[in-house]
Amino acid sequence: MFKKSFAALMALMLMVFVTGCGGGGNDQKKAEVEKPAYSADKAVQGYAEMYAFGVTNNMKEAGLTEKNTKEVSDKIVGELVAGFSEFPLSDDNVAEMAGVYVGKLEKAMEIKTTLKKDDPEAPVVTLSVQTINQKGANEVAASNPDLLALGAAFGELQGEGLTLEDLKNNEAFQKSAMDAITNYINELPLNAETSMDVICEKVKGEDGKFYWAPKDRDAVAAFVQPQ
Repeated sequence: MFKKSFAALMALMLMVFVTGCGGGGNDQKKAEVEKPAYSADKAVQGYAEMYAFGVTNNMKEAGLTEKNTKEVSDKIVGELVAGFSEFPLSDDNVAEMAGVYVGKLEKAMEIKTTLKKDDPEAPVVTLSVQTINQKGANEVAASNPDLLALGAAFGELQGEGLTLEDLKNNEAFQKSAMDAITNYINELPLNAETSMDVICEKVKGEDGKFYWAPKDRDAVAAFVQPQ
């Protein structure tokens, strides 16, 4: 009787042991498979830069591809091109000024990310940035002597019979316009640095791997825009 009871107990213990170990192993393997390859702070950096400039050097860390960022990139870059197209610039110079603007912002805004809470399921990243002061930028545009001189020259040349297309093909005028707009860009005022905490979540990329992403992407997008 004792031997039968002991054998039954050992069989039960063995079954529990095997089941327990097997289940834990599967959970561990699943966790390892779903563990993002890159840190949450790098991912948030990528999203913040994309929403601010339309491009980022941290696409890989955020699991982003040109395909799934095209809509955002086209919107940001499209707005920049539309804005600079308001000036009497050739198409090539519009594109160049958009590049100058983005380069200026990348340095001036100083987008920074720091891992605040290293949670395996929902890490928290502190995002810090200096945004453009929109009201101040409008005031600079209205009083900047280079832009005012450009506007005056534009009016005078049109009064002499030159068309917009003529001015777009006039190298001397184009250089003056580029210089004036560049000086304006360099004077753009910035707000003091502010920070926000970004809660992250796991997302599966197109490559089937897992990456971190801001849980509230709209909040990140709004945070890095001019204010």
